Amino acid sequence: MPIIDITAPESPKSPALKTPSDCSPVADVIAVHGIVESGPEAWTDRDTGILWLRDLFPFQKLNVRVLLYYYNAEAFTSPGDGSIDRLLPFAQNLVAELCADRQFADAQERPIIFICHGLGGLLVKRAVAFSSSRRSPKVEHLRSLYVSTYGILFLGTPHDGLRKDSLYILQAPESQGPNQSTLNLLKGSELLQEITDQFAPLMKRFAIYNFWGQKKSGSKEQPAYIVREDSAAPSWLDTERCGIYTTHERLTKFISKRDQGYRVVLEALTRYIMSAPITIQSRWSNDQLDIVEERRREADELLKPHLRHLSSDRPDGSLPNEWFLVPRCSSSYFTGRSSHAAVVRKQLGDPIRQHKTTRHRVFVIYGLGGAGKTQFCLKYVEDHKSRYWGIFWIDASSDDNAEADFASLGQQMGKGATFSAGLHCLSQCTEPWLLVIDNADDPELDVTKYFPVGSGGHILITTRNPSTTLHETAGHLRFSGMDPEEGVSLLLRTASSEEGSPFPDSSKRKVAQAIASELGYLALALANAGMTIRRNIYTLERYLHHYLGYRMRMISSTDIKSADEANIITTWEIPFTIIEKRKSPQYIDAVNLVHILAFLHFDSIPESIFRDSANIIKTNTCESRGLKLIRSDSIWNEESHVRVRRALSTLCDYSIIDHDPEKGIVSLHPVVQRWARERLSSEDQRYWLGAATALLARNVSPYMEASGQKFRRSLLPHIESCLRGLTLLHGPNLVRTKDRACELERFAWVFAENGLWKRARRYQQDILTFRIKALGRRHADTIQARRSLAESQWNLFDIKPLIMTQLKTLATCFFVRPAYMDWVRWPPWRPDHISYCMSMSDLTLSLWLAGKRARSKKLGERAVKGLTKRLGPDDPLTLTAKFNLARTYLHLGDHEASRQRLVEVLKKRKCLFGLEHPDTLMTRNELGMYYCAEKRHLSVAESLVRNVLASRKKLLGEEHAYTLWSVNDLAKVVHTRRRPVEAINILEPILPIVRRTLGEKHPGMSMTKANLVISYVQAQRWSEAETIIKELLQIVPEDHPDYIHTLSGYIHTRTALGDLEEAERNCTKALDMVTRETSMSKVLNMLTREKTLSLDSPRVVAVAQQLALIYKKQGRSEDLKGLQQKFPNNDLSDEQMFSIWHT
Repeated sequence: MPIIDITAPESPKSPALKTPSDCSPVADVIAVHGIVESGPEAWTDRDTGILWLRDLFPFQKLNVRVLLYYYNAEAFTSPGDGSIDRLLPFAQNLVAELCADRQFADAQERPIIFICHGLGGLLVKRAVAFSSSRRSPKVEHLRSLYVSTYGILFLGTPHDGLRKDSLYILQAPESQGPNQSTLNLLKGSELLQEITDQFAPLMKRFAIYNFWGQKKSGSKEQPAYIVREDSAAPSWLDTERCGIYTTHERLTKFISKRDQGYRVVLEALTRYIMSAPITIQSRWSNDQLDIVEERRREADELLKPHLRHLSSDRPDGSLPNEWFLVPRCSSSYFTGRSSHAAVVRKQLGDPIRQHKTTRHRVFVIYGLGGAGKTQFCLKYVEDHKSRYWGIFWIDASSDDNAEADFASLGQQMGKGATFSAGLHCLSQCTEPWLLVIDNADDPELDVTKYFPVGSGGHILITTRNPSTTLHETAGHLRFSGMDPEEGVSLLLRTASSEEGSPFPDSSKRKVAQAIASELGYLALALANAGMTIRRNIYTLERYLHHYLGYRMRMISSTDIKSADEANIITTWEIPFTIIEKRKSPQYIDAVNLVHILAFLHFDSIPESIFRDSANIIKTNTCESRGLKLIRSDSIWNEESHVRVRRALSTLCDYSIIDHDPEKGIVSLHPVVQRWARERLSSEDQRYWLGAATALLARNVSPYMEASGQKFRRSLLPHIESCLRGLTLLHGPNLVRTKDRACELERFAWVFAENGLWKRARRYQQDILTFRIKALGRRHADTIQARRSLAESQWNLFDIKPLIMTQLKTLATCFFVRPAYMDWVRWPPWRPDHISYCMSMSDLTLSLWLAGKRARSKKLGERAVKGLTKRLGPDDPLTLTAKFNLARTYLHLGDHEASRQRLVEVLKKRKCLFGLEHPDTLMTRNELGMYYCAEKRHLSVAESLVRNVLASRKKLLGEEHAYTLWSVNDLAKVVHTRRRPVEAINILEPILPIVRRTLGEKHPGMSMTKANLVISYVQAQRWSEAETIIKELLQIVPEDHPDYIHTLSGYIHTRTALGDLEEAERNCTKALDMVTRETSMSKVLNMLTREKTLSLDSPRVVAVAQQLALIYKKQGRSEDLKGLQQKFPNNDLSDEQMFSIWHT
């Protein structure tokens, strides 16, 4: 029997051990043994036969009953008998058996003091937690164990787990290795965490004393502490702790009352026994009151009327699903978890009805890697597709990946390829949607930043981090092992090559039960094991024998941190070891492929990065370490396509990767990827990380063709993965070699192409610094790096550094001439070789942006002349220079020269690139703005700009910077056509978008606000115009021409509102600014030899005219006469003056 009362008489004739007959015991002392010994032997010294709880402990004097509880400890050491949840049935048995014993002894409310050794302590913690949860009327008698427990003495209990060296001491010599239950005692296991989570809230009720052995156990050659101090006695508040100078297994054996350990244990037991009765009596009284109150609340709830809710389902019971952005389909072998799916569906509720609630419904699925969380979600979204208008999937394994997925979502929904655009799409959505946030494992990750603003959406999160449940609003589920029957079915289904019910033989099912038990019923491990059996690597009957041997070796690795990890990884190590041993090219290629995949992102890897690499290598001028892989026995040669497919097929057959031939993508589980990476030596990790980086770089064409943009976008997660690996290896400074600089340069091009200009600028600055030092300022690669950096600075509107960068490029190109004749050609100080003219063309555009248009014109004309001479009038570089010059002409007021250039460039770009190419769209848009500036053919202008806007929305998304630019230009055309209300309706909706995507101080925001002001003025909404103008005056730099233009608008509104004094003061300020220079303008003027604005500038004359009008209204003829002498051209009418300001 499992309970022995060692204080009871052995027979009616031997009353020596009876407690006093005139009173019942005041407490029960219950001893629970550990994993190695059971029953009385666990507490008995073998040499002396002393069972100290009977022979030394004064139970008669203290008037207590001493019970020994024992259980089948062999279940925890025998392969195939244990599972991840094996402790729970033992805990339930302990509660039931003790409650029954105490019921028959009429001792339900008697205080309990547990003394437990090793695993027995974990069993007691689980039992107490289970007892505390029994509150319903039918099982509340089981709660008595929890209410009656006063104190617990833990003797060497591994609260925080065992270390690996302890397992070797605990297992039998003939054993093939520790079984699943023993592995669950390893430090960091989910079982221990679950026990801790359940017991921690209850601890404050109990008196707790933790003891540990201070001597090592095991052989003399390899002694070790079975349970270390930090695990046996954690730093818990309000608990006692003491070490005993003996081994772990001797903690339960005392032979003398003088033993130091015995005296400490006796003192604690005596103290607990004396204090327990009063405390437990009070707890029973309070608990009875709590139960009565709970019953009353339940009765009240039952008496409440329940309202029937009308069904919100549509007539056909479903929704038209318009968006299903999910990376892949679920596995065909997925089985079970139907009860979990029902819970998720119930807790999330009706998506149509919930869509009108005030908060999102967030459900969290957490558990160890390989438990099947992602597969469950894939199956769930497939089965519930008809319930949602849109289902979206975000990979949250890193911030970069999550933001890239949101950007892809935004692009596909036509809003723009940015993180904020994708998030905003869901925030504004009025239809029911489900968002899956997968692999949110990083404890430092703030998952809430991926929750769209708004309400009514459904969010499903998968994570290994239990604390993520803090963010749930609809519930959570913990995934560990599958239901045993479902787990066995999954194993047999994947192992069988036959349709229907596999392996109906009961004996085979018993074998499968043992395998599934040792695999912890983990879905991923079961599927992998099944595939290994299916390929006849090992039979079903022999698999467990070989698996235990492999797992034993895996556990000895320092990289394996937990039993669950060992279970999963071992199932891959078995087939991969077979692949490694085979020497045919197909298997060698497969091994190399796994090494490459280990450093890419685990999901959606384009197959074409391997298939096309041979062709890219031929045109790649940047040598790389990865080229060492290009040899006769590698996968990257002229037959790469066939060989890659064979290698992928091999890995897919062995269940190491997932391959979708139709989509041409490869995926692998995150745990597989980590295993593939960590099984490599440090040297091999460096090599294969370098190879993966080089491979990705070779897939970025140096010509950055527009047709390859979608493919390059798909590389972003893999680029990020390699960059993270390089940063971990080398620190933040990644540019250490010429090859690496070339690779990172191409990555920066991809970042810039996708609007990630800050990321691009960061790497481009490092590349430039390295190349200046390694190659010199005049090397072609250094010049290219400086040009690339300038392009990012231009897109970030970083004006001063931009111009400084391009002036340095221009100066360098002045001295770097391709031929001797370029030096002797007269005049030598005005070179016209291609690189110099390209630099002048780039600077033309930047000076135009900075407002230095006169200097921009001079450089632009030289660039066009030189490139036309060297390359011809139709070369794309020449066309770019002509376009830049045309834009400058337009803003200088030379409209005819601008028109001629724009028409010529547009005609040729249409022929070269097509109507929808970004460069063609830019030209069409600028031609429309020419017609707008001319104030003729305005209908043509509006048509041009509207068509460009529609194309940019389609190609770039609604929130791309260039799309927003087109919106502004359309508003300009509309208010030029005197339709201010329409212009306002165009601009006001994009203000929050510009603020969110570009920022409050970005020039794009200033442009939008300035156009809105003009429309407000036309509509005579003066106060609104004034409010925005004041905001602009705080943002626009005083040294930019637009500041005078903005100030002129403010003067106009103040004049219209009758505040002539304020208007005059600002007129004076504006005119004074023209005659002086700020620090910024001094730098730019020195570099460009041009003032910010001259006195004959139309914008300056407009301010003078406004001041003249003020003088006229106030009758100040002398002041007006002096102003007219200074500005002889300011005799314009009021309408003309307004027209100048509004352009």
